[in-house]
Amino acid sequence: MGNMRSRVAVLVVVLGLAGAVAVLAAAQPAANGLPKYTNGYAKWKKLNRKPITTPGAHTGIKNVYASKPRKRKKFPNGTVIVKTIAQPGQKGLPFQVAVMRKVRGVWRWVEYERSGARYGVLAKGQVCVSCHVQAKANDWVFTRR
Repeated sequence: MGNMRSRVAVLVVVLGLAGAVAVLAAAQPAANGLPKYTNGYAKWKKLNRKPITTPGAHTGIKNVYASKPRKRKKFPNGTVIVKTIAQPGQKGLPFQVAVMRKVRGVWRWVEYERSGARYGVLAKGQVCVSCHVQAKANDWVFTRR
């Protein structure tokens, strides 16, 4: 009986470590500093029909992309939403990128700002939540479509 408990304990530890490694690997940044799970976002479904220019928390010309479609007015777990923010007339990479990622039914927010060819974290968490609470009825997402 004691031998079986030891085996179960070892299995639990091994599975826990494997899960932690998988979570860390998924969140690793790509070469440009954005998380790898945002790779290819420009090919995802665009949520806005034309660029958004209205002022707000992210001032600039904005486009919003979703990795998965809504299901019954909500985005499923694993959805990643990327909002690019560019200055008028800007060419190349956007100067800011805001990312929402739904994990176990809860959105995680991080906003990145470009410095040279790499992005670094500008804001995250409660700063984003305090604004997005206004869109709670729309699954915390301002852009509809």
